[in-house]
Amino acid sequence: MDIGETHVELPRVSSTHSRVMYGNLIQIADNLDFRNPIFHGRAKRNRSLGSAQAFVVELALADRGFRERLKRYMIASGEHFVYTSDYMDRY
Repeated sequence: MDIGETHVELPRVSSTHSRVMYGNLIQIADNLDFRNPIFHGRAKRNRSLGSAQAFVVELALADRGFRERLKRYMIASGEHFVYTSDYMDRY
């Protein structure tokens, strides 16, 4: 079913982003299925690279274990990091 969503598959790649990572994001963007229950209660976006990247980050930060592992890369071991979810999030 064509719902009119498109994106350009020519991402700009800078020194801080690898082509492999952009390739992975393209694959995610191409395969997003907004009928999946994980999208229930979340703001719908589109299949763009930016939307796919934001969605991956949201999912990662929703995982308590990931947040704890991430703290080792933060100033003061994440002592001042407070995770808050968006008003649209429902778990």
